[in-house]
Amino acid sequence: MSSGIGLHRRLVGAIVGHPAAFEMTSSIPNRLYGNGLRRLGYGSEATLFFDEHVEADAVHEQIAGRDLAGGLAAAEPARAPDVLFGAAACLMLDDLAGDHLRSCGEAGRSSLPPSP
Repeated sequence: MSSGIGLHRRLVGAIVGHPAAFEMTSSIPNRLYGNGLRRLGYGSEATLFFDEHVEADAVHEQIAGRDLAGGLAAAEPARAPDVLFGAAACLMLDDLAGDHLRSCGEAGRSSLPPSP
């Protein structure tokens, strides 16, 4: 999605909103991944990446929301709707991917497309 909107200069707000939404919503999943690995008996060598990103993403969340997306919207108010569009697109695609993975898991089949 981000590469598609990145091809159109008029959608610069969307290319800012997309990663801002990603950064603003990534701390909780990383905490859940780390906790899940711990429940399965894995130690810090398996959880380090996710644990580090919980803290790092909390900082990234502030930078992405306030400085990146908020800064663009404040500097160029006409781009604010595009910032929101990019953020909404990111969240919608995450929902669609999650729904696909969940339904495939529940059905006991791979989420990958069949080989040609």
